[in-house]
Amino acid sequence: MDPKAEPRNPFYVLLVVVSLLFVVTALAYALVPALEQKAADAGSPPPPSPIRDSLRSDGWLWLLCEGAAIVVLALLSMGLDRWRRWRCPPEPEHVAAPASPADGPPPTVSSST
Repeated sequence: MDPKAEPRNPFYVLLVVVSLLFVVTALAYALVPALEQKAADAGSPPPPSPIRDSLRSDGWLWLLCEGAAIVVLALLSMGLDRWRRWRCPPEPEHVAAPASPADGPPPTVSSST
């Protein structure tokens, strides 16, 4: 690892995890009731589940809380990056010096036919 590499942003890691959880919850909130209905229509209703019951009744609240967590973690992640940049600005990159006119134009290749 490069000794001058910037340390990882823990808020970004949490943001990715919570965002993934949000996607899984949204898919479950949308698809589980339809799958339960399809199973009931086929004649084999699924066994009772407290998680499915909670998802059906409070899924919108789960999504709201996860969305709020995403906003907070995104702001914290951006704020930490900005604070680190303000505290330790990056060193300027070394730019190659322009060629001096004393070097002359580059050599040309002449073709004789």
